[in-house]
Amino acid sequence: MSSKVEVPFGVNGYEVIIGRNIVNTIIGYLNKNTKDKKVLIVSDTFFEEGVVSALKKQLFNADYNVFNYSFNGGKNNKNFNEILKIYGVLEENDFARDSTIIAIGGGVIGDLAGFIASTWYRGMNLIHVPTTLMAMVDSSIGGKVAINFRDTINAIGNYYHPVLNIIDLDFIDTLPERDYRSGIAEVIKVAIINDIDFFNYLECSSEKILTRNELDVTKLIGRSIDIKINHVKGDVHESGKRLLLNFGHTLGHAIEVSTVINGCESYRHGEGVSIGIMAALYIAEQHIGFKNSTTLLIESIFKAYGLPTLVDSSLLGIKREKLLKICVKNVKKDKKRKDNKLRVILANKIGKATVYHDVPFSVVEDAFDRIVV
Repeated sequence: MSSKVEVPFGVNGYEVIIGRNIVNTIIGYLNKNTKDKKVLIVSDTFFEEGVVSALKKQLFNADYNVFNYSFNGGKNNKNFNEILKIYGVLEENDFARDSTIIAIGGGVIGDLAGFIASTWYRGMNLIHVPTTLMAMVDSSIGGKVAINFRDTINAIGNYYHPVLNIIDLDFIDTLPERDYRSGIAEVIKVAIINDIDFFNYLECSSEKILTRNELDVTKLIGRSIDIKINHVKGDVHESGKRLLLNFGHTLGHAIEVSTVINGCESYRHGEGVSIGIMAALYIAEQHIGFKNSTTLLIESIFKAYGLPTLVDSSLLGIKREKLLKICVKNVKKDKKRKDNKLRVILANKIGKATVYHDVPFSVVEDAFDRIVV
């Protein structure tokens, strides 16, 4: 059994299909909607011997000319070096605008493959097959595609929608525990900014969700997608309601970048988001009088799901004062800064958030001071 969610973006609208063992439904879509028989599967190397190999065989049997480019889906590979290699595959094999890229992997794979699809001949077919909870509920929905440049996350990007998004719950079963919990941070985020009933459900259902009960996992994925679509439709280029989806990301991104040690990440993206949300709550306490009791409630739900709420500099082997300076330096590189103030999304209460364009950097520095210990 599978369910479908319509993403209403006019001529750019597409379907999200949620179910089990549904990757092979891609062939039916291609047969119905495309004429060009060239397909490039861009995938995480982890899936090369399993789902990618099976899909390649099925596509080959259906008379498709299939190519595969696999690489390690770590954040440090979300760069121009990989982009240029994949452009080379497309150029050498005469890929056209009606050819198709299928992205199989987490957010890094989807973002990078999406960026390529958006730029090759100004746009070719893109199909997302997100394999992490984070990618299922967040990065594969809404059309943001980007790559990093040096230490700046998503510095070079575009807005580009897929023609199809396949969310196969089989991937959830084999997802490492840390990555699964990381994805839950984005689910909690959308509940905080939009839906107190959903937040209460997440609070009461942590045991079933952490054991990956299929009904609960399907519910949290479906509701998270609904909330994201509601914020994205009518605001594709992020000038209004969509901005709220950045809740926790401004300081969270700075934390992610600042804690990379010898090229290795210390925090998954979702872990950066949970810490970043706590920082945003501390800013809200100081800037708009947010209730500390609500901050503690949100902190407790993160802890219930095993998500971090502080950065322990001693565990990272970095002096606290040095880490604070690095975090502040990186947040000042954020594209949402203006003069000596920063645009930050703050929660007014659980279920409602607002964009504030006038948060002084002194308040931001105080927030870092509270989350870095």
